Amino acid sequence: MSAAQLRTHLLPAILPKGWTSQADPADPGSGSAANGEPRCAFLSGGDLADAGATAAVASATASVSGGHSAGGGVMVGGETLYSFSGDDAAQAMHHIRQLAAECAKVVTPAIRSTLGSPSSTERFAAVSGPRMGDDSIRVRATTTWSDHPRVVLHDDALVVRESNTLIVLWCIPTTQAEVDTVLSFMPEAVAQVRSQRPAPVDTAHRAAGA
Repeated sequence: MSAAQLRTHLLPAILPKGWTSQADPADPGSGSAANGEPRCAFLSGGDLADAGATAAVASATASVSGGHSAGGGVMVGGETLYSFSGDDAAQAMHHIRQLAAECAKVVTPAIRSTLGSPSSTERFAAVSGPRMGDDSIRVRATTTWSDHPRVVLHDDALVVRESNTLIVLWCIPTTQAEVDTVLSFMPEAVAQVRSQRPAPVDTAHRAAGA
């Protein structure tokens, strides 16, 4: 699928439990991880999945939000769809697993300055995802800091391959329970990609179909 086609298959604008999805105004370049970045320069599971999808020929993204976060606001995450040719989607899944193994632990040293900056540690692991699509991976990702060793932020990503399309759901760093809530929309995401008549994605499309 082209980027325009992928956009129509993103999560629908209205989701269960009062959640909403909004297609981003501009689609990123396929496999948008920047060239020349240091190996394992990932801040989240979504970053790692993105780096594994550099062979994609098209992509589309959406922002997802809703619920009530521990801090009193809303939970925030996102969805990215990637389209591949040939067997590149299967190769991308292999690449994601490879990157997670190579970058299992990434330590960013403390910055010495007048203000000081603690060191941080990102840990990644690719484990089996739910039984959806042709293949699935859960990229487990955590961040800890040297000055608050008991504080752990989770930013997992869930990746499902449906034929030559990768569906990626991800969450901003938060608690494990909130990450799980965002990733729980994967069945709806897979249904949208499979559907010949997907539910409307944008507000304008929804109004036109009302």
